[in-house]
Amino acid sequence: MDPLDDDFKLTEDNTIIEKKRPTFLLVLCILTFVSSGLGIIMGLVSFTGFNNIESTFNNANVGADPFSQSVLGDLDIVGMQKIQDWVNILGLLASILCLVGAIVMFKMKKIGFLPYVLGHVVALYAGYLSIELVKKMAAMFPVEAAGDMMALAGGIGMIFSVIIAIAFIIMYGVNLKHLK
Repeated sequence: MDPLDDDFKLTEDNTIIEKKRPTFLLVLCILTFVSSGLGIIMGLVSFTGFNNIESTFNNANVGADPFSQSVLGDLDIVGMQKIQDWVNILGLLASILCLVGAIVMFKMKKIGFLPYVLGHVVALYAGYLSIELVKKMAAMFPVEAAGDMMALAGGIGMIFSVIIAIAFIIMYGVNLKHLK
């Protein structure tokens, strides 16, 4: 197969014209490049210790009153840190998958849709783990309603993420007819 076949097509009168990328696909890809790029940057920053739950709670425990020390002492800080580490890894993986998928679709190839969708599935699972982390952290509040509000906020954020993911998957799906 001639490599020119991917970017050009031959008309009936034997003239070569360049295939155009639909503007809507271009806009979707640019939005995905920006959001995935920011996700990768944030994912890399999270590995520098920015989201280190263990050191945060240990530092909060120093000089705290006895009640606060007992509350902080009862938390499974190591377990929460493991969840946070997985959330960081999955978030970075999701951003990379979405970026790779968008790059491939930008090159007008349908196969990019698969890593893109898989990236959103991974991101949603990372969001679910984040809500589990929030539930564990909510245990430190003496008022149960405060923990419930944190979990509710996480759930609302998750619903918003699902709506955005589905919207982008549908919009890319509409453009599949233009891809090879």
